[in-house]
Amino acid sequence: MFSELVVAYLFLGGTGAGALLLAAVLMLLADERAVSRGVVVRFRDNGSAAYRRLFVPILVASLVVLVLGALCLAADVGRLDRILLLAVSSPSNYLVVGFWALLLCGTLAAAMLLVWLGVPSVAPPLFRALAVLLAAVSFVAVIYTGLLLSGMPSVPLWFGPWLPGLFAISALSCGVALVGMVAVFSGMATVFGRTMRQVVRADMVLLALEAVVVALWLGAAWLEHGGSASSGATPTDAAALASVASVLNGACSLPFWGGLVLVGLVAPFAIEAVLARCNASKDVAEASLASRALLASAGCVLVGGACLRAVVVAAGMLPVVSVPF
Repeated sequence: MFSELVVAYLFLGGTGAGALLLAAVLMLLADERAVSRGVVVRFRDNGSAAYRRLFVPILVASLVVLVLGALCLAADVGRLDRILLLAVSSPSNYLVVGFWALLLCGTLAAAMLLVWLGVPSVAPPLFRALAVLLAAVSFVAVIYTGLLLSGMPSVPLWFGPWLPGLFAISALSCGVALVGMVAVFSGMATVFGRTMRQVVRADMVLLALEAVVVALWLGAAWLEHGGSASSGATPTDAAALASVASVLNGACSLPFWGGLVLVGLVAPFAIEAVLARCNASKDVAEASLASRALLASAGCVLVGGACLRAVVVAAGMLPVVSVPF
């Protein structure tokens, strides 16, 4: 049975990995001359100090979220030997692959944090290689939770090709939200205003894709298992239809329609549509308003990401816990 700790792990792990993936991509797209010089002088000159003030808080926040997710998983497992077993097992299933992906993701993020803090002295090619590795490992960590659930044929709502894509898109969007919040709190959202607007536009695409994939996921589950037809339905069909019904108009409908659709998709898309049209402004009041709007959008996205995972887990398990024995 999946507990609230597992839901928290799915949310925190995906959010942390998504933020690290975005951070790695932004590092690779940053001004190469400024970053290369910053690596040489350990990010202490004026040309690279702003990048350090942007990326250090992002890496710290992402690591904290990732570690919190791992602690939730460890608390749910409850036994150290089971966790250690994952470390020594062959990568034969998604759980082991995900464990190593998260471990490597955290390790590489910590290494990059030390580089941005100027602790070690690294060559620019090594810096870029670390950023590429961080992006690759973070991508694996982003997609594995959806693959983990979709590989369970005993839960028909999870089984299929749509859930991995849905979780990956949501993790990336939550990662964008975390990066945006950190940029605002660190004061770098205004300094890197153009970059933040591009990130906001990318998140609008992610939100639109998430809405489409949610509809396809539920629609595919409904149609694949016979829709409203009751004749000839198997127990698997009945379980799938019960899960879909619980999402649309049952026990899970409030967090789905209110938490995911309204708060997690519609509200941030509307806010970001306004932000994306705003030009860079030196007016303090306008910049402050834009920062508050970015925080509101990011908060909505994170609420929606948490609701998505709670709904997926609860609706998938509902037919199982409802069966009278």
